[in-house]
Amino acid sequence: MRVAVTATIWGGTPFSQVAEEARDAGYAGIEGVGDLAGNVALARRVLADEGLEVTAGRFFANWFAEMYQEIEFDQLQRAAEFFADIGAQFLITSSRPAPERMLTAGHVTSERQDGLLDYQWTQLADSLTQAAYVTQRDFELPLLFRNQLGSYVETGDEMDRLIGMTDPDTLRLAPDIGYLVYAGVDPLEFVRRNFERIAYVTLKDLDADLHEQHIWAKGSLEEFWEAGGFLELGQGDADVEGVVDLLRERGFEGWLAVGHDQPGRDPSASVQISRDYMVGLGFELEADLA
Repeated sequence: MRVAVTATIWGGTPFSQVAEEARDAGYAGIEGVGDLAGNVALARRVLADEGLEVTAGRFFANWFAEMYQEIEFDQLQRAAEFFADIGAQFLITSSRPAPERMLTAGHVTSERQDGLLDYQWTQLADSLTQAAYVTQRDFELPLLFRNQLGSYVETGDEMDRLIGMTDPDTLRLAPDIGYLVYAGVDPLEFVRRNFERIAYVTLKDLDADLHEQHIWAKGSLEEFWEAGGFLELGQGDADVEGVVDLLRERGFEGWLAVGHDQPGRDPSASVQISRDYMVGLGFELEADLA
């Protein structure tokens, strides 16, 4: 297993600075290229200068709405072409967050009554299957699916339904551990049950006490972010170590991506804290201390 970091931790910071700080912290790879998305030449140059591999790009879409399918597939092809051109190993997609679900993310963990209708689930599964075929055929870029808070594929039931409707050889998974916990899903059980389908894992931590209070108060996902509910690895209560141990036990050879939603401190310090935690778990991340 190798350890990457997600560029989104830095927010709107120029990617040239992001890449330098990621490399200085000892990360071997980075997910996303921030403001250089679409600029193949400059993105390649920055990645080469810092000796970073780009692990994956991100692509959000509704997937379940036929009226948006044409534009979504056009955007998909543009994104896949760009990330293939800069050497990304994967393209990670999620269902696009919806305002109404952002307000109630994590509040109902099973049998939600505000989800997709049967025909929309069929459209979602069919669209994702077609999208994975296109990215692999045209760009040799595997498409992975990630659970997304505030979207229509958030809960354990929703993930299970999508998994059951799609081919494991066509659409593999890139679970976000912190998002699973927030949505009431045991990440160890999820990884254990779906291990053969997992190609990439995002590690994210959160404050369980604050999460419990937040759900009890019916707070929105945005409010949880603003309260600093997500934390650096090892600073919260998600069983990150248990997930890593399980992946090791099963012989997982993919990327682990360190994630964080809206860190409450300087991003360079934030990623160093998570780096130190990963070193404590036995990973070799050589930080540049010059």
